[in-house]
Amino acid sequence: MPGIGGNGFVGVALETTSGTYLAPILYVPIQNESLTRPQDTIWRRPIRQMVDEAGAVAGNARVEGDISMEALENAVAYFLQAARATAVKAGTTPNFTYTYTGNTLAVPAKTMSITIVRNGQVHAYVGCLVSSFSFSVSDGQLMFNVSILGRDEASQSAPTPTWGTGTAWVPFGAGTYNLQIPTSTQVFDTDNFEFTVDDNAEAQYRLISAGQGAQFVAFGERSVSLTVDRDYETRADYDAYKALTAQAITLLATKGANNSIQIDLPVAIKDTYEMGLSGQGDLIRASVAYHGVYDTTTGAGYKVTVKCQQDIT
Repeated sequence: MPGIGGNGFVGVALETTSGTYLAPILYVPIQNESLTRPQDTIWRRPIRQMVDEAGAVAGNARVEGDISMEALENAVAYFLQAARATAVKAGTTPNFTYTYTGNTLAVPAKTMSITIVRNGQVHAYVGCLVSSFSFSVSDGQLMFNVSILGRDEASQSAPTPTWGTGTAWVPFGAGTYNLQIPTSTQVFDTDNFEFTVDDNAEAQYRLISAGQGAQFVAFGERSVSLTVDRDYETRADYDAYKALTAQAITLLATKGANNSIQIDLPVAIKDTYEMGLSGQGDLIRASVAYHGVYDTTTGAGYKVTVKCQQDIT
């Protein structure tokens, strides 16, 4: 019989061997997901006294889609392990710090098995990586979205989920943010924030003896971007846009000394600066879009630091 979304769940595990399924180690509360396994079926149309399709030939397959969730620091740390970033772990139980900086790898250091149960039916996706991710603030709450690209789907039995408790599983909300533009100068004129890293991953197919899935997934060129809306009060920031002045930007979301997410753009340059007059009672605001560019000092275009209680090995 039909089922509803509330009965579904998502579990993840970092794979020992890329493409070899592992049962979930961490179960993640999500808002929605759209993972699927498209296959490039070849529809035959030979010329043989007919104008209809003659049949189908199996084509290449992959896993792709998005997962949206609250930016819970344990979950964020786990997913970023499968992004195109160098992960450095510090600390001991129960408090850990994970620092992620973008690197130039063609393939990820780690891939994931992602298990999704929909209406009691198990979908086990393997060889998954994070092609792009974003952080945004929606109605005061910090959200996290990942775009997944993977190798194939495996057949598995249903796991039994267990759900985390404690501070790390409480969302970041109003009153937990410190936005610095530039870094070390906190501002109070911004009500939204969207930071995106897109590594433009692409499934790679090779001639193999079994299966339709991708042999691996490779990263492409990286784009780092940030958008904010600010109250327009002086020309200073606008003039910096005209001059292509670079600045460092930091967003720190914190629930305490050992539970936080910090996003750093060491070199951000404004791409667009939009403002205007509208209704008589409307505030005058500026919509500002930045590009994060390579920083020769740190050797990266961005850094994400997560403090949490998740022990990722």
